[in-house]
Amino acid sequence: MLPDTEPLAFNLPASGASRMSAMRTLTALFGAPLLWVVQMSLSEALAAYACYPHQAPLAAPVWSSLVLMLAGISLICLIGALLSGFTAWSLWRQAEQERKFPGTDKNRLADAQGRRRFLARLGMMSSLLFIIATLFTGCAIIFVSPCSSWF
Repeated sequence: MLPDTEPLAFNLPASGASRMSAMRTLTALFGAPLLWVVQMSLSEALAAYACYPHQAPLAAPVWSSLVLMLAGISLICLIGALLSGFTAWSLWRQAEQERKFPGTDKNRLADAQGRRRFLARLGMMSSLLFIIATLFTGCAIIFVSPCSSWF
């Protein structure tokens, strides 16, 4: 029989709990950035169509509730980004508790715990950055009217 040459991370069982942990990690890493991109894409497209639907720009948007729609998009994306940040924070706390109280199979899980801790910290930093970006993008609704001229 050949010795086991695969890395230890690939020998871990693919249980439902590990798949759930992978989904939480992906949410922590990419949730807030994805929601910021969604916010920018939807807001810019709606504002562009509402203020420039045909050949000439309009002085007022086509829809009177455009500002409310943009504020709603920003609020939904901000709440989602905050949830992503909370997920990253909870993963980091869980990884820190595992580090303080290690399991019995210490050699096998040491690398996986280090990766989880690193990814949780990265998710917290990413979420914080994109929560701030989502807030600033949402503040543009307050300071700039949707159909204003830039020059």
